[in-house]
Amino acid sequence: MTFPQQQVLRGRVLLWGGVTVIAVAAWLAMTVTHRSGHQHPTTAGPALTGWLVMVVAMMLPTTLPLLELMRRLLAARGAAPAVVALVAAGYVAVWTGTGAVLVTAQLAAGAWLERRSWVLDHPRALLGAALGLAGAYQFSAVKDRCLTACRSPRGVAMLRWRGVHPAWAEAADIAVRYAVSCVGCCWALMAVGLLAGAGSLIAMALLTALMAAERLTRHGAVLVRPAGAAALIVGCALLLGVDTIFTA
Repeated sequence: MTFPQQQVLRGRVLLWGGVTVIAVAAWLAMTVTHRSGHQHPTTAGPALTGWLVMVVAMMLPTTLPLLELMRRLLAARGAAPAVVALVAAGYVAVWTGTGAVLVTAQLAAGAWLERRSWVLDHPRALLGAALGLAGAYQFSAVKDRCLTACRSPRGVAMLRWRGVHPAWAEAADIAVRYAVSCVGCCWALMAVGLLAGAGSLIAMALLTALMAAERLTRHGAVLVRPAGAAALIVGCALLLGVDTIFTA
């Protein structure tokens, strides 16, 4: 193996290994939260922190194709390898902003529902409604367009990687644009994860597997409609008071 090949392999191992370690640490943090009994924060700060951990655990690993692509593009322009971390940070930042909106909506809806006596008999009503919304969104044209972009990081990168601006600036632009497409693809499913909370690791694992399969596997797009139908069914079940899967 030549020296340049060794450098490429070393960079790939460091990238994939680093993201894997970070994601595993996030999953361990969610497991600890599950065991501690503090799965559903009632204030914005802890809720947004929990959301950030969710994003790192569930979404960051799916950016590896983009991060690997950017690592190679940046190396070709002689940019510092650390710029790849900027790409990852930009991606997470967009999801964090999305989380701020969803957390605010969750807390407001939760406070409103607490004043409704019907909720005492349907404690999973908000989660059921979120699943219904997510299920319906799986059938939308916006979901399809965003999933197409999210499945093609190379397509997003090639539109913005022009050599006109500094490498770090173009890399950050690509990260944000790619993250926006992924938010458009997965925000509704992530909202379900937010409402399920770390109290249901099985639900979190299922959501992670679904989103990864949609985005990364060859025929992932065919999963969208069946997943939407399943979400609608489970959402209706929760609204009717059946919540077995979310208490595992």
